[in-house]
Amino acid sequence: MEVAKKLQGVLEAQNYEPPKELTHCGGKRPCSAGKLWKRAEEMRKADMHDDAGADLIRALLKTGIEVDFIDRCKRSLQWAFGSIQRQREREKREAIEEAKQEARKEEERAAMEEALERIKEYEADFSKFGVMLQESIANTNTDGDGTKENKSAAVGADGTTTIEKETEKEVEDLILNVKKSFVEAGPQGGNWSETLQLTKKVRPSDKSTDILLIEARCHEMLGDHKSALSAAGRLIQKAASYTPWINDSPRMIAVTLGANAAMQLGLSENAISFYQTVLKFDPEQQKTRKQYRGLKKVVKLMGKADEQIEKGYNKAASVFVEDCLSAMRGLDVDSPLFRSRIQLKQCAILSGMGKFEEALNHCDSAVEQRVAGNTNDSVSDKSLKEAYLVRAEALLADMDYDEAVQDYWAADRLTPEDAEHLQEKRELNQKLQQTKHEQELWNGGLKDMRFNENTGYPDGRPPQRDHAKILELPIDLDERSKDIKCAWLKKQFKALVRKYHPDKYKGNKKRGTRKFKEVKEAKEIISKQWEC
Repeated sequence: MEVAKKLQGVLEAQNYEPPKELTHCGGKRPCSAGKLWKRAEEMRKADMHDDAGADLIRALLKTGIEVDFIDRCKRSLQWAFGSIQRQREREKREAIEEAKQEARKEEERAAMEEALERIKEYEADFSKFGVMLQESIANTNTDGDGTKENKSAAVGADGTTTIEKETEKEVEDLILNVKKSFVEAGPQGGNWSETLQLTKKVRPSDKSTDILLIEARCHEMLGDHKSALSAAGRLIQKAASYTPWINDSPRMIAVTLGANAAMQLGLSENAISFYQTVLKFDPEQQKTRKQYRGLKKVVKLMGKADEQIEKGYNKAASVFVEDCLSAMRGLDVDSPLFRSRIQLKQCAILSGMGKFEEALNHCDSAVEQRVAGNTNDSVSDKSLKEAYLVRAEALLADMDYDEAVQDYWAADRLTPEDAEHLQEKRELNQKLQQTKHEQELWNGGLKDMRFNENTGYPDGRPPQRDHAKILELPIDLDERSKDIKCAWLKKQFKALVRKYHPDKYKGNKKRGTRKFKEVKEAKEIISKQWEC
C-alpha cells in the first residue's frame, strides 16, 4: 500500500492538475466514481495495471460514495497493485535477460573479430608459402642440371630380366612443375585443377610436405573437402615430430586446413584430432590451443544440450543450443553442415515448446544450407532428407499442413527405392498420407456424400480448424465469463494482427500472410460464437 499512498499524495497535491483526458469521460463534466471503476476494469483486462490503479484511486477520492463500492474499489486496487508488482518483476527479468543478450553479442563480436584475424593469417601464411616456393624454384633453376640414375631390376613373365631406369631428374622436374603451376598466378596460389592433375602424377612416396600441402589446398579451393581432409591428414602424419610447430610452417597451415575441411563435412571430432596432434607434440602452441578450446566449447555445449533433452528439459536445452550457436561464431570456419545440425536440434526443441516462429526460422536456415551443400555434393541426400523431415514435424505442430506436405514429398523423393530402404519408404508414405488428410480437413472444400450442393454445402466440406489455438487463447478460457473471454479475444487478435501484418512481419512472408489471414478468420468465427 506504500505505492498507493505515494500516488494518493501526488493526486492530492495542491499544485497538481491532472489532464482532463484522465479525469473526464468524454464530456465537460468529470467522471463519476462508477465510470472510473468501469474504466479501471477495462484497463485491467487489457493489462494496463498502472492506469487501472490510478483510476481506482481517483474513484476512492470521490465524496458521497457507498461503503460497498469503497470495499469493491479497495479489493480491485489491491489486485491491481499485485499485478503491477508482478509486471515490474517481469520487466526486471526481461531487462536482465536483455543485458545478458547484449553481453553475449559483445562476446560474439569479439570472437568473430579474432576468428577473422586468424582467417587473414591463414591466407597470409599461404602467401608466405607461395613466396617460399618461388624462391625454391629460383634456386633450382640457378643450381643447373644434375642427373642421377636410379636402376632397378625386374623379372618379366617369360623369365627374362629387364633393367628399369628412372632418373631422379624426372621426379624433380615433375615436382618443380607442380610448384610452378601452383604459383603461376602469384604467391597466393592458383591453377587449382591443372596443379591437382600434376600432383596425381607424383608417386605417394615422392610427395614431400610441400606437395601434400599444395594438393590439400587445391582440393580445398575446388570444394572437395573430403579429399582436402585426407591430404592434410597424410601431411601431418608425415611431418609430426616433437620439434616446435611454427605458425606459418606447412604442417601448421595443414592443421588449420584439415580442421576446416573436417568442419565443412560436419566432423567435429576429426577437427579436434588435428588440434590434439599439435598439442601432443608441442603443448605450448598458443594459436592451436585457442582454436582447440573454441571448438571443444562448442562440442561440450552440444553434449549438455543432449543431456537436457534426454531429461525432458527443453527450456534448458534451448539455452545450451543457443550458447552453442553463439560460440560457433568464434570458430575459424562456418560449417553449413555442422551449423545446420545444431539449428535442426534447436528447431525441434523450440517447436516442442510452442515457439513455432523461432523454431521454423532455424529450420528454414538449416534447409537452405543443406540444399546449397547438396547442390555442390558437400551434403548427402540423407542429410538433406533429415532437414526436410525435422521441418515437416515443426510445420505440423504449427498447423501449416500445406508446407508440411511439400517437405514430406521432398523427403520421399530423396529416399532410395530399394530393399534396404523399403520400410523407411513405407513409413514415410504413411506419414505423408496422414498429413494430406489433415490438410484436406484444414482447408475444407472437399465434396462428398455429406457435404455437397444438395445437403446445403455448395462449397464442400467447411474447414475444420482449432480457432482458439490459432489465436493462442488460454485453454481454460471457456470456463470464464463472457466479458473476460471477449477481452482476451480482443487482446490476442490485436497482438497477432500487429505481429503478422504484411508490412511489419520480418520472417517468412508466405508464412506471415497465411497467419494473418487465419487470425482474422478465427477472430470473426469466435466473435460470433461468444457474441462479442
